[in-house]
Formats: sequence, structure tokens, C-alpha cells
Amino acid sequence: MEFVAILGVVILAVVLVVLMYRAARTFEAGAHATFITTKGGDYHGALREPTTVWNPSIRVLRDRHAPDISFMTCDASGQEYFEKSLVIRRTGEISLRVNTCAPRPFISRSSENRQLRVKARVAFQLDIDRIQIPVQMQSFGALLGARIENLFDNAIGEYENQDVRSRQGEIEAKVLQQLQDIEFPPDPTHPSGMPLGIRVYEAAMSIEPVANVATDGDAPGARGAMSYSTEELDELADMLEKANPATVETLMKMMELQTRHNIVEMLCKSGGLVAFTAPELGLSERPLDRKISGANRMTPAPKEQDGPATLTSTPAAAPAETPPPALDAASAYYAKGAPKRD
Repeated sequence: MEFVAILGVVILAVVLVVLMYRAARTFEAGAHATFITTKGGDYHGALREPTTVWNPSIRVLRDRHAPDISFMTCDASGQEYFEKSLVIRRTGEISLRVNTCAPRPFISRSSENRQLRVKARVAFQLDIDRIQIPVQMQSFGALLGARIENLFDNAIGEYENQDVRSRQGEIEAKVLQQLQDIEFPPDPTHPSGMPLGIRVYEAAMSIEPVANVATDGDAPGARGAMSYSTEELDELADMLEKANPATVETLMKMMELQTRHNIVEMLCKSGGLVAFTAPELGLSERPLDRKISGANRMTPAPKEQDGPATLTSTPAAAPAETPPPALDAASAYYAKGAPKRD
């Protein structure tokens, strides 16, 4: 009886050990996730289905041995950027789901050297048949993000600023094709880049112009011709080279009005009372009769007459009568009443 009891205990212990080993060595791999295994220190393969690894010499990479496969992405609103990992380090599970890599917004330039802010997104999935490539990489996400930026930047640089938005579909299709050709080159003997072991399904972008506005005190964005940097003037010159005369004339007029506006703002900040007429501000070309507008006026210089100037004799002025006591300007103005304006 004692022997039977001991044998039963041993069998029960073996069963418990087997069950515990099976629970610890069973991995739920499949279409959504996989696990990387090694044997004798060498890469052994990726699990493709739920499997119990009975061979103790086969190990699953996890914990501190787990691969680092992370990349930059953003939330649904496209405002918050964060780093996402495809590996659960505690278990070694590697996601095979389709993910979106979205590097932080970057500045690109069109063929006419105009700046554009680009937000790019690329949908990709790890290829289980080549998963050893990202597993063995040191910085998977950095290389993928830099490649996306570079390809979009090169594609945008082939178009003028006004054509980038209308050709956006062509740019996205071109970048997608280039990403796919790097992973699966048409000519394997001449690859165009290092494959990352992924499948790329979509490449998209959104663009917006870069607003180079200067904030001046209480008037944000108020700029004049003198506040442009050398780089901005070069961009403006490149744009004007291809513009028609009517566009150039309109732009010059707008810059002149903006400069006048800035001058008025600076004078008004002095705290004193400043009055301007429409012609002085360039808002009207109608001549102003300044005889009824007080002193301290700017009057246009008389036009030069053709031919030599002739001298004319003028009668001697009659002796002036003794003037009455002088009044100050304000009293004299209100004594005779304000002149009526037409």
C-alpha cells in the first residue's frame, strides 16, 4: 500500500509539473501576434499558430531579451504624438496588426523654395516571413520615420508651391510605390534601400503653409516691407519672377499700404493726438483744399513751367493799417465760427 501511495504521489507531481510547464510554454500566436524563438543562441523562427514549445533548448525572446520595435505615431485627433511599441516585453509577444507611423510634423520646400509644414502618415504591418529584420535592428522607428520624411520631402520638392496641393494624390502614390519597392525591389540585385521587414499599405499627408509672422507688442502679425528677412525677400523675388505685371503691381500696392499702416500704428503708440488725411495715408488721390484745414500742412511743390521764367512787376503794397490786438489762434477760430466744409 505504501508503494502504491508513493507511486500515486509521484505521478501526481509529474502531472502537475507537466501542466505547469505546458502553461508556461504555450504561446497564443496567430494572425494577430507572433513570438520570436532562438535555439543555441541563433535565430530559430517565429511562431505562426498557438504552440506549446516542449523542447527546453528553444527559448522565446522576452523580458530583457525581447526585441525593441517601436515607432512614432499620433492619436486620432492628430495633435498628440507619442512612441508606440509593437512588443510586450514581459511575454515577448509581437503585434502583427496594421499600424500607422506618423513622424512629427516637418518642414519641406517646394521647387520654388517655399516652406510647407507636412504631416505624413504611413500604414504598415510587420511581415512575419521577414520578421528577423526588425527584430535585429537597433533603431527601427528612427529609420522608418526618417525614410518617410525624406521620401515626402523629395517628392514635394519636384513641384511648385501652387501645384503641391493639386498633385497631392500623385505625391502620395509615388511615396507609397517607393516604400514598397524598398521592401520588395523589382530588381533584387539593385535594391533602392535597406528593407525593414514590413508591408506598406498606404502613404498619406496633409500640408499647410508656414506662417512667418512677427508679433509686435499689441499688434500680432503686423508686418511691413522692412521687417522681411533676407530669406523671405529671396522667396518673394522667386515668386515675383514668374508673376504677371498685374499681380506684381497689386502686391506692391499691398506692401505699401501695410507699411503705411505700420507707420500709423507706431505714431499712435506715442500717446499723443495724431491726425492723418486720406491722401497722406495713400487711401485717396483727391487733392485737398488746405486753406480751411489749419497750418502745419504739406503742400505739393508747384510744377515747373515750360520756358524761362518771366519777371512781372507788382504794385507797391499799401501801408497796412494798425492791426487790432492779436488773439490767440483758438480764440480767433471760434470768434468767427468754424468754416463750413463742402
